[in-house]
Formats: sequence, C-alpha cells, structure tokens
Amino acid sequence: MVAATRSLSSASPSQPGAAACALEWCRRRPLAVLLLAASLGVLVYFFGFFKIFVNGTKSAAMWSSEAWNSENNQEHSWLVLPISLALIWYHSAKIRAMRTQPWNAGLAIVAFGVACFVVSARALQPRIAIFSLPLIVLGSVAFLWGRKAARVVLFPCAFMLFMTPIGGFVQGTVSLQLLVSTCVQALSSLIGLKIEMIGTTLKATDGSFDFEIAEGCSGIRSLMAMTMLTALFVHFTQNEWWKKGVIFVSSLVFAVIGNIGRIFSVILVAKFISAEFASKIYHDYSAFIFFPIAVLAMAAFAHALNLDWPAMLAEHLEPHPPDAPPREPGAEAGATKPANPVSYDY
Repeated sequence: MVAATRSLSSASPSQPGAAACALEWCRRRPLAVLLLAASLGVLVYFFGFFKIFVNGTKSAAMWSSEAWNSENNQEHSWLVLPISLALIWYHSAKIRAMRTQPWNAGLAIVAFGVACFVVSARALQPRIAIFSLPLIVLGSVAFLWGRKAARVVLFPCAFMLFMTPIGGFVQGTVSLQLLVSTCVQALSSLIGLKIEMIGTTLKATDGSFDFEIAEGCSGIRSLMAMTMLTALFVHFTQNEWWKKGVIFVSSLVFAVIGNIGRIFSVILVAKFISAEFASKIYHDYSAFIFFPIAVLAMAAFAHALNLDWPAMLAEHLEPHPPDAPPREPGAEAGATKPANPVSYDY
C-alpha cells in the first residue's frame, strides 16, 4: 500500500497542467488510485456521515453546517472549504515543479489528527473533530510528497479552521460593547450630537432614539469574517512572517473599527432620517458600511507597516544645503558672467 500510494509523487512534471498530470497518473497507477479513493472515502464517511455527536444524531459536518447561520453571523463559513481547495489547486503548480521526496514523519501528523478525532468522539466535542481535519490533510500531503509540499499547503490547511463555529464566544463581550459605545459617543460629540451613554445604551438627549449595543454589535460576530479576510490578504500580499502575524492579530482591531463606523452610521440615520428605519431595515443591512471601513483600516495598517520608517525619518531629519541663488535663463553650469558687458551700436 505504501509503495502504491507513494507512486503519486512520480507523476511526470512535464505535463501542462494539474488536471493532465492527474489523468495521466490515474491511467498509469490504477492500484494507487483505488487506495487513494478508499482513503478519501473513509475520511468523508467519518466527517460527513458518522453520527456520533448530539446523542448520535449528527456527524461533525452536520453539526458544523447547522451552526453556520445568520444567528451566529457565520454564513461565510460555507465558503471556507471551497476556498481551501481552490488555494491548494492554485499552489499545485509549485508542488509539480519541485522535486518531491516522500516524508515518513507525515504519518505522525496523520496519527495525531486521527487521535484528535477519537478524542472528539469520546468527549463529544465536534470542534475538536474539525481541528483534526486539516491535520490529516497536511500529514497526508507530507507523507506523499514531502516537507516542501506540506509547507506549500500549510496555509490552505490552516484556513480550514475557519469552519469552526464560535457562537458561544459571542457571550462575555461587555468590554468590547463599552469600547464601541464610548467611541460612538465621542464621534457623536465631535459633530455636535448630544448622546447620553448609560452602560451599553446610547440615548439621544432629546429622546429621539434609544439604542443598546448588543453582543453582536461589539465586533466579535464579525471577527471570524474579518480574520478570514485578513488571512487571505496577508497570504497574498505579505512576504515576511512577522508582518503576516502582526496584521493577522490586528484583525480584531479592524473588526471593532468597522463596527464603530457601522453603529455611528446607524446613529446618524436615526438622528437625521428616522429612528425606526435606522433600528430595523438600515441596521439589518448595514454590513455594507462595516466591511469597507474594516478593509480600509486593514489596508492602511498594512501600508504603514511596510513603509521604510528609518529611511523616511533620516530623510526628514537630515539637514539640507541652502538653496543656490536663481540662475538667469540660458546660463550654463560653471559659466561666469562678464563683469563689463560690451555693446555694439550700428
């Protein structure tokens, strides 16, 4: 089985594309195809059809898909697996171009992923089962194609973790709610809107509206979507690991900034248009305000992080020579003007 499976790495790199390589390999290695198909079938069965969670009524995939709903503000999780597969396909040319060498240590990663799934089944924690999926995929790639190939698919595998529902984390965000409320009140004061803040409630002094900043409006519900977008952004735009880490960790700040702008726009609509319209229709569809502000904050922070600050400071602080006196038109460099110009009269 090992020899037949490892033969996947011997696909001819001279083929024009991944699809052509895969078809050629399937034609030449039918036994390896059967073994790989059986392995994928086992993986799909245990994650998609093995009902062990919620009193034996749901599999890990069923439990996760039911949590990807509007109540948890996690509908974007439906895109995670297709994006991960697209990223693997996008980077497949790198794997075909490199000299692959199977790595036996990849089996240890696969074993650890299987152990995580067993723990999830025993502890009835489907989140642990989701965590085991990228480990099994990463370990399989490492075993079949080697460490270099595993390094290429490391990000797509880690991206699969965004499938994990975080609905329970929405609770306990009082500090973020107070931060958003304070910032919105400060912005309102800057433009002359008098708003009274009582805890997490924003109330107009003239009584025209009264809004409460709920848990979802603190930014935590939008955090998963923003971190997912930030992860893709740094993967394609940043080359240094420390910059990727700093920008990715700052995704919570971007989410909070986006929600501050969103709630502030709700206040403006309530004040100058209609409080009922702002609290219902506009509030429900105000995501078009959140994402542009959050994305702009992310792009501005990444731009500032990539500036050459030492060179800019050195150029700013370096003394400049005094300006030379203006030259007369037509004067050349180094030419001297005669002391007594001669005139001719005819």
